[in-house]
Amino acid sequence: MNEEKKEFYLHGLMCLIGGFFGGYALLSRGGNFGNAQTCNMIEIVLTLLGRNYPQFLLRLLGLFLYAAAIFLCLVLEKKTSVNVRRYAISVDIAGACLLCLIPRDADVLAGILPLFFMMATQWTVFHGNEKYNCSTIFSTNNLKQFTLSAGGYLLDKTDAQLDKAKFFGLSLLFYHIGAAGSFFACRAFSPAASLCVLPAAAAAMALTFARRG
Repeated sequence: MNEEKKEFYLHGLMCLIGGFFGGYALLSRGGNFGNAQTCNMIEIVLTLLGRNYPQFLLRLLGLFLYAAAIFLCLVLEKKTSVNVRRYAISVDIAGACLLCLIPRDADVLAGILPLFFMMATQWTVFHGNEKYNCSTIFSTNNLKQFTLSAGGYLLDKTDAQLDKAKFFGLSLLFYHIGAAGSFFACRAFSPAASLCVLPAAAAAMALTFARRG
């Protein structure tokens, strides 16, 4: 397998994992999205103003975990010889195992706290390829880039725009295949559905050991 294909397959698998955990959080934990912080940071303000201090503190903890995960990746990359890709995949694997241990009737926010750390780690490490910056844990900018590049190709017919449209289009496809997988997994196994992501994580880990060429 050449390096370009390996990178693309690895990116696709991480998009699938990101989509799976996005759907898992929504379906298993009361509609809370654990992959990003926009909603959580708004809720921090609202719960503080509403004097709901227990939820305020939980959401503040979620923000801390998200930021701490990003900072830890930076430290590992700059100050150690740790392979950060394998580290990030290991975090996803450990997190999937932890999530299945959180009872269904636990506080819905407490139920996604591990996801804050997991997804921040994944986003920091897996953010596209050498040509394109592309999130593997949420889709808004990926949709924007696909729309711009697909529209640009329709207007200008340039190979560069077509290549970019294919990359972001496939990223969206893999992400939503993962989300679709979470629907069936959660319906059958929730909250232990998190374990269903392990085959994809194992395949991603294997790709990090694949030799060049």
